[in-house]
Amino acid sequence: MKHTKLISGIIGIVLGIIIAFFIPAPAGLSHAGMVVLASLVTANIFWIFNVIPSFVTGLLMLSSWVILRAVDFPTAFNIFSSTTMWIIIGGLGLGAAATKSGLINRIALNIMKLFPANFSGQTLALFTAGTIISPMIPSAHPKTAMSTPLALGISESLGYKNKTKESSGIFLAAIWGFLVMEASFLSATAQNYAFKGLLPQKAQATMSWGNWFLMMLPWTVITLVFGFFLLKFLFAPKNDKPASKEFISEQLRKLGPMSRNEKITAAVILIAIIFWILETTLQIPAAVTALCGVSILVVTGVLTPQDISKRLSWNTIIFIGTVMALGNVMQVVKLTTWLRIILKPVISPILGNIYITVIALPIIIYLCKFVVVSLISTGTLIIIALLPFFSTMSFSPAIIALVVTTSVNIWMLSYMDAPFLTGMAAVNDKMATRAALAKSSLGYMFINIIGLLLCVPVWKLMGIA
Repeated sequence: MKHTKLISGIIGIVLGIIIAFFIPAPAGLSHAGMVVLASLVTANIFWIFNVIPSFVTGLLMLSSWVILRAVDFPTAFNIFSSTTMWIIIGGLGLGAAATKSGLINRIALNIMKLFPANFSGQTLALFTAGTIISPMIPSAHPKTAMSTPLALGISESLGYKNKTKESSGIFLAAIWGFLVMEASFLSATAQNYAFKGLLPQKAQATMSWGNWFLMMLPWTVITLVFGFFLLKFLFAPKNDKPASKEFISEQLRKLGPMSRNEKITAAVILIAIIFWILETTLQIPAAVTALCGVSILVVTGVLTPQDISKRLSWNTIIFIGTVMALGNVMQVVKLTTWLRIILKPVISPILGNIYITVIALPIIIYLCKFVVVSLISTGTLIIIALLPFFSTMSFSPAIIALVVTTSVNIWMLSYMDAPFLTGMAAVNDKMATRAALAKSSLGYMFINIIGLLLCVPVWKLMGIA
C-alpha cells in the first residue's frame, strides 16, 4: 500500500497521545509511566512499519520522556555513557579495519583452500570460516556482503547453475557460517551487546566474552553439525565429486602477500580477543580493550579519521543505544512492576520451567518475526516484555538474552532478516531459491531449539539455571 508508512505513523502518534493524555493512569502506574508506555507503543509502530529511520524514532522516544517530564535528561540518555555502548563502538572499529585491510577475505580463502572442492567440502569450509571470523566483526552486514560473493565464485567453479538446489546450498552455507554462528560469540554482533545491555547488572556481570562462549558451546556444536547435514541432505548433488580450486587460488593471487595493515589488524584483533577472554582475570573492561585497539589502528594508519566517520554504522549505534535505554527507564517509572501484574497470567507459565522457556520462547520469537522485521527490535521487544519477570525467575535473565539472540535470525521469508537481504543483494539474488530459503530456515528453527535444550545442563553447571 502506497501510504502505509504515513497511515501507520499517524496511527502511532494518535495512540501515543491518547495513552499519555486521555487515559487515566491505572492503579500502580504514574503519569510518567503512562508517558513511557505511550512512547513505547508509538515507537513500536514506527519501527514495525519503518515510518522513519529507526534511530530517529529512538531519539525522539528518549526526547519525549524529557519534554513530557517523565524522567530527566541524564536518566533518559544515561545508556550512552555505558561500557556497552563503547564496546559496540570499539568492536565496530576493529571490524572496519579487518574488512578494509582485506584480512577477512584472506582468512576465509585460506580456510576454503584446506577443504575439498566439492559441495560437502566447501560447505564445511564456509561453516568453519564464518565461525572463526564471526568474533572479529561485530556487524552482520559486512560479513554477509563479503561471504556471499565468495560463495557465488565457489558455486560457479563447481559448475552449479544459478537458482538450483546446489547453488542455493552453497549460498546458505555462507549465511549459516557467517550470520547464524554470530550467536556463539559475544563480540560477533552488536545486537548481542544490545540484548545483554537490557539485562539487570547482576546478569550482565555473568556474561563475559568467555562465559558467553561456554554458555553457547553446546548450541554451537549442535548448530554446526546438524546444519551441515541439513544442507547436505537438502541441497548436495548426487555426484559430489571434487572440482578445481582455481577460483580460490585466483582470489588469493589477487590479494598478493599479506600487507602491513593486515598484519597489524590481525595482531590487534588477536590481542583484543585474548583480553576479552581474560576480562575478569585482568580486570580490564572489554570496552577499554576495544577502544585501545581502535586507537592503535588509527595511530598506525590502518584506519583513518575518515574511516571512523564513514565505516562505522553510527545510525545503528544510536538505534541500539535508544532501545537499550528502555530497560532502565521502565524500571525508574515503575512500568515494569505494573506490566508484571498485567502479563503474569500469560508469561508466568512460560518462565516457570527452564525447559519450557527454551522451547516456547523461540517459537514466540519466530512468530514475531513475521511482523517485526528488525532483529534488534524483535529481541528488544521480547526482552522488555519479560523484563518485569526477571526478579521472579528461577534462572538468570542471561538465558533470555541467549535464547533471543539465537532465535531472531530466521529467514523463512527473506524480508525477515536484513543481513540476509544484504547477502542476497551482494550476489544480485542469483543463488538461492525461495523454496530453499524456507526449507533451510525451518530446519534451523528446529535445530536452534535442540541446541538450546542441550545448553541447559551447562547452564545448570555454571549456576545460572
